[in-house]
Amino acid sequence: MALSEDQAVEHANKQDGGAGLTDAFEVRPATRADVPAIAGLLLEGFGHEYGGMLRQRAGRRFIERIHTLPGRLSGMVVAVNSANIPVGVAGLRTRELHPRYDGAEEQAMFEELGVGSSILLDLRSALTEPPPYHPSSVEAYIYSVSVTAAWRGRGVGDGLLNFLHQRARDLGKSRVLLEVVSTNMRARRLYTRHGYIVLRQRRGLLAWLPFGVPALLLMCKAL
Repeated sequence: MALSEDQAVEHANKQDGGAGLTDAFEVRPATRADVPAIAGLLLEGFGHEYGGMLRQRAGRRFIERIHTLPGRLSGMVVAVNSANIPVGVAGLRTRELHPRYDGAEEQAMFEELGVGSSILLDLRSALTEPPPYHPSSVEAYIYSVSVTAAWRGRGVGDGLLNFLHQRARDLGKSRVLLEVVSTNMRARRLYTRHGYIVLRQRRGLLAWLPFGVPALLLMCKAL
């Protein structure tokens, strides 16, 4: 029998030994009303990437717009405070849970960022990132884990992971994977605490060259 969301979080907290739900927050599926807050969380966590190109106003509009596309919020969850304001976000991708790609994202990028910036963004992505990881039928993939600065160290990251671990179990997955920048020691400690181990490094083209672009670590946890 499927667990309720509250039961899933409580069950996952007990199994994974995370910090649990502290400081009056809860984890729930993301809704369209959360999109502006999700954009802010993603920019806070990852806005430094691509040379900070997405930190401009047009970049925020682009992020908000693509998260309103069909299926984009599928698998995404938010941690919300007592006022129901998102303070953390994360996503789960499986063969059952994935965004629909039909060119709408590229159209949104061109319209919001302009042709020149869009081409430059695509080029930077191609040079600095490895190809997207595609989970197998028994795998789930966690992505875009970001917690606002004021709530870091208060169990939010644990709560997000615990919720997604249980969701992956409910989908019948036997292991979950994620990727983290090799130099992000805070995130690596969080994932190691939850039982993740490094499988291998994955690199974009520039990570093989002496330009200071760190590799990604593909990490895995058995469920």
